Amino acid sequence: MKTIISILAALLITAATLPAFAADQPLPKGKDLCLLNDENCPDRKDDIVELIAKLKHEIARGTEVYTPAELKKLQNKLEEYERLLDVLLYHNTN
Repeated sequence: MKTIISILAALLITAATLPAFAADQPLPKGKDLCLLNDENCPDRKDDIVELIAKLKHEIARGTEVYTPAELKKLQNKLEEYERLLDVLLYHNTN
């Protein structure tokens, strides 16, 4: 019984520390096709604030990574999510 509890405790500790290690990994150098074209998307768990942050980060990468048309597409998505967040938070429909 003690062995099972020890193993479960070790698994829980390992599971709790994995996201911290994953956060230290650099973002890929290529385009984020999930944000750009909704391709190669893992099951999304991001909330709207995280999506806005990711879009801002990708837009900041600029023309070194994206074409001007792709940057415009990302900017439009960013504006759409920011409007949605405004509606959700403040019930502002303007």
